[in-house]
Amino acid sequence: MTPRLTIGLIIYNGVDIARRCIDSLIGQTYTDFVLLIHDNGSTDGTSEICAEYAARDPRVRHVRHPQTIPQSDNFRGVLMSADSEYYMWAADDDIWSPQFAELCIAQLDVNPDAVACCTEVNFRYPDGDVRRARGTFPIVGTPDERVRTYLHNPRDSARLYGVYRTKSLQASYPAGLNMFGYDWLVVCLSMLHGHHLQVDGVQLLRSGHAPGKYFERYDRHFVRDTGLVGRLSWFLPLLPLSQALKAHLPRSAWKASRLRVARLNLIQLLLLLKWKWPALNNTFLLARKVDRLFTKKQP
Repeated sequence: MTPRLTIGLIIYNGVDIARRCIDSLIGQTYTDFVLLIHDNGSTDGTSEICAEYAARDPRVRHVRHPQTIPQSDNFRGVLMSADSEYYMWAADDDIWSPQFAELCIAQLDVNPDAVACCTEVNFRYPDGDVRRARGTFPIVGTPDERVRTYLHNPRDSARLYGVYRTKSLQASYPAGLNMFGYDWLVVCLSMLHGHHLQVDGVQLLRSGHAPGKYFERYDRHFVRDTGLVGRLSWFLPLLPLSQALKAHLPRSAWKASRLRVARLNLIQLLLLLKWKWPALNNTFLLARKVDRLFTKKQP
């Protein structure tokens, strides 16, 4: 019998953190699940740890890619292999409290109009600082309203790691994505399928990173196209994402949100410039103050 929940764990060279992560997943109070570990070609002993768990727990399945593939392909691959009612992604540097899955699934079971549910989330940064994630607040309304609310500020992508209805999430992940901000696109498209709910109380601890880490990844993996789009995306890192949103959103949702997408492009441009030239920090702070004066405060 197919378990109701699939947990898709993305892992790569996490030998020092793999056991902590996997233990928190297999220790969930909700036990009707399968844990699919997609190991992205690890070379540091992570694969052996994952294989050990798979050998001793029938709920754990380990797939090791022979070579490292793009992160988006790994995320999509494990999702598309799921055939359960519910699905949740897991990252190898995060830790889940035992009731995370149980609490989220309980809400989805009694709210058929919801497509996703997440608890509150904390981020722990390398300096030991712990901050509350701002990206799990409930989003309800019509599909156009949900998309518009989300695109005001997708924030920290914490809601990506909630529990989703599998078929709806699969329908929200187009093939061939390899762009900066692909996670925002997937979450945004899921808004077309139902409400996003939040359970009060922190049940997930994620690893926080400075924005510069994401721009370093952007430089390494996404600025490859030497054509016009590639040259423009050096200055507008969300340009490919914007094109994908326009292509995949219904016309009404795109029309309702396109100014918000333009604003996101401007914000990311300022962040990119601030990262490349720290002396522009005061200019960035001034622009953010002006932005707050002309936009409504969101949850």
